Amino acid sequence: MKVSFKQTVVGTLLAIVVLAPPARAGEPKSPSKKTPPTALADVQQQLAEQQQRILELERLLKEQSLLLEALRQQLAHQDQPAPPSSASAQAPATPGATQSQEMERISGELDAVAQANKELGDKVNNIEKKTNDNEKNLTAKTRGLGNLSFSGDVRLRYEPFFGGTASEDRHRERFRVRFNANAKFSDEISGGLTIASGDAFDPISTNQTLTSFFQRKFIAIDKAFVNYNPKWYKPLTLTGGKFGYTWYRNELTFDNDLNPEGFSQAFAWEFKNPVFKKLTLVGAELPFNEISSSDDSFLYVGQVGSLWKFGERVRFAGYAGFYNWHMADPVRAAQAAGTLTGSSNTNTVAPGNRFASKFAILNLIGRFDIDTGSPRWPLMLQLDFANNTRACGNVFVATCNPHDRSAWWAEVQLGKTVEKNDLNFGYTFIRIEREAVLAAFNFSDLRSPTNVINHRFNFGYQAFKNITLNYTLLVGRQLQAATSPTEEPWLKRMQFDVVYKF
Repeated sequence: MKVSFKQTVVGTLLAIVVLAPPARAGEPKSPSKKTPPTALADVQQQLAEQQQRILELERLLKEQSLLLEALRQQLAHQDQPAPPSSASAQAPATPGATQSQEMERISGELDAVAQANKELGDKVNNIEKKTNDNEKNLTAKTRGLGNLSFSGDVRLRYEPFFGGTASEDRHRERFRVRFNANAKFSDEISGGLTIASGDAFDPISTNQTLTSFFQRKFIAIDKAFVNYNPKWYKPLTLTGGKFGYTWYRNELTFDNDLNPEGFSQAFAWEFKNPVFKKLTLVGAELPFNEISSSDDSFLYVGQVGSLWKFGERVRFAGYAGFYNWHMADPVRAAQAAGTLTGSSNTNTVAPGNRFASKFAILNLIGRFDIDTGSPRWPLMLQLDFANNTRACGNVFVATCNPHDRSAWWAEVQLGKTVEKNDLNFGYTFIRIEREAVLAAFNFSDLRSPTNVINHRFNFGYQAFKNITLNYTLLVGRQLQAATSPTEEPWLKRMQFDVVYKF
């Protein structure tokens, strides 16, 4: 038996040598092993070959472990004293060898097998590491080119309308497509470009309605920006171009699809304090009507924000912002001329296509994020209040009520849509008085942008990693006021969405 074990050990070691990679230490490697494959097909083929090799080496490693255990059992049997009545049991397995010599021989075989197992395990680990590195390289090649990375989404929507003041129900089909290209030029400078569908004259929607006799749909530049985050002062980020919001807000004041243009300066300081975690300051200068014949129109933004941690499960963020629309009247003139579409105007109009109000809006937001104990069910509570401090301050108009200046947004969201089978439920209450915000740029899906009360119910389901199913119900009507004294029926607007992200 002991001779057969030795033969098995020698045979196994020969198998290791046969299965080992052909390259030896000190031998030059072929150029193909110095240079990683550049073509996607080459990378995939290499991954398949390495996976097959891992399976073969794992099989051999299992056989070596079984052999090692058998030899250990044999060694333990040799350690047991032989019975006095059995003289033949005291004889060594190898002719002419003492029992001590036989023990040394078996111990040497065990050491050799253990060393072979260790070398085999190292080879498996090295191949797995190379496989993981190749998978990362493959992912990087499919998602980016050099310093560029790409992403985007496609959304299909069915949107029926029922009730309200319309004489007939409405059924509308729409789509949205967005494509992002972002680049990191250095450790301090980054930038991006986004193209999206939508009407060129509508800045608050990227939807395209399926209509117009099968005509081609528009694609336009939605973002084009550069960020500068200097090493010498990490809290500072400077942004210029057409970019996403650099301050915190919701659709009470600005629609999600609107991307402002101009310049932004943002500061963010983080603290190790157990309660007070972060302080932010944001300023922005955003031109929205530049002409040569008169003063330009600007939106000036200022906001201070803070983040607090109350225990292990509760975080609170508070924001105080001010939005000064300097010379907003060209917005009303553009709406009247048809060069600015989207939401219809519901602010009071003065003679000469001007607004009866100026717009200098104080905005206060409080948000709680609560860990419910289940990673799938985070809870978010948010309250937003806006007040136009210069309502009816442009010209005197008898029908402009300076008390119609406030707006409220109360929202609750439970769950998320990140991983497959995730769920999300939410409700939002919205009340906006006529002069509270500039009607051309806030939430575009309301019954009307101001002078409105609206309820929003939303549900989301993550069907697959990259596919989300959403349902939204918006129920709204105009507020009863001097300019709209009659209570109108509720308008019910539904949105059935399929969203694919890449």
